[in-house]
Amino acid sequence: MKKQSSLLTLLLFLSIAGPSTAQEIALAVATTSPDAPKRYIGMVEFGFLYGKTGDTNFSSSLASPTVQLFNGYRFHRLLAVGGTVGFDFYDNVLVTPMALGIRGELLKGRVSPVYGIDVGYGTTFLSDESNEQKKDGGWMFSPSAGIRVNTGNSTAYTFGLGYKTQRVKTDTNWWGGSRQDKINYKRLSVRMGFIF
Repeated sequence: MKKQSSLLTLLLFLSIAGPSTAQEIALAVATTSPDAPKRYIGMVEFGFLYGKTGDTNFSSSLASPTVQLFNGYRFHRLLAVGGTVGFDFYDNVLVTPMALGIRGELLKGRVSPVYGIDVGYGTTFLSDESNEQKKDGGWMFSPSAGIRVNTGNSTAYTFGLGYKTQRVKTDTNWWGGSRQDKINYKRLSVRMGFIF
């Protein structure tokens, strides 16, 4: 009986207050609901980029560290759009990629498959340069897929695999001449992250 009377009082209040107030109350209830998506999403990811390096005589596998930060706006569980900035340590180049990123979670449960796509430009302004060698960044593309595990309080861990391609140009000058190399790094990425 108490529930019915409180519901009747709420309906009476909404009819007196008008439609605009009713919409504001409905919006407030919807945003505080546990099923409503959190609008801001932040993510920190650490991992390694695996690939082959070498020339015509020698080839070896290489694992280089990578760090990435994502800050965005969640429109829906399936779509969050934001910006990423990272630090990728390749052979002798530190690339700082800045990109537009898309993230999404496929299921509502505690464990869900997730996806991500980053497209942008990697700069080399933090890379160590000498008078003999200049380094320039280039375009970057990185799709990924993985698993998200909720920990409660709107936080979660992620584990993901992806592919990253990054272009870099180096100009080397020495006393007898110069050489320009256009490198297209292609790496498998393995990352662990934290969503907040």
